[in-house]
Amino acid sequence: MTRVILETARLLFRPHELDDCEPYCAMEQDAEVRRFVGGAPRTREAAEARFRAALASQHDRLGMWATVLKADGRYIGRCGVYPHIQGDFVVPDEGVLAFYLARQYWGRGLASEAASAFVEYGFETLGLRRIVATVQAENWVSERILEKLKFDLVWREEGARTFDHYALLRPERRR
Repeated sequence: MTRVILETARLLFRPHELDDCEPYCAMEQDAEVRRFVGGAPRTREAAEARFRAALASQHDRLGMWATVLKADGRYIGRCGVYPHIQGDFVVPDEGVLAFYLARQYWGRGLASEAASAFVEYGFETLGLRRIVATVQAENWVSERILEKLKFDLVWREEGARTFDHYALLRPERRR
């Protein structure tokens, strides 16, 4: 039986399974999906290597989980809160929020639903103190989701690709 990590009204989140490889690789090869998360589509070989890494890294409650549309059981992406690593160190009591969906599921509020669920999960279930997120500048949809969830823009990283860094403290610790 499949282990469900988290569930919302329309989505369930579980460990990746071998049957997820095809839709996972299709997302990784889609230029529009990759535009704000790497800038270019991955080759099939690189996508499969990333998928194998995703299968191997699902041992803890912090991670990126297969995101499944409950209505039809279809794999539509990966979402979650994973460890916040700075340099060689894991930042204690912090996680990084991420949501990554196949293009045909955009515009339905599913990313917002997933992000909201994982913020609650991170604070209530995992006991995190802070959740951070990094969004490539001009990814207005992802930035709007974070703003609706009350994330604060902490800093902007300028470079060949510009990134906005957001953070949210556990509610009882906010000012």
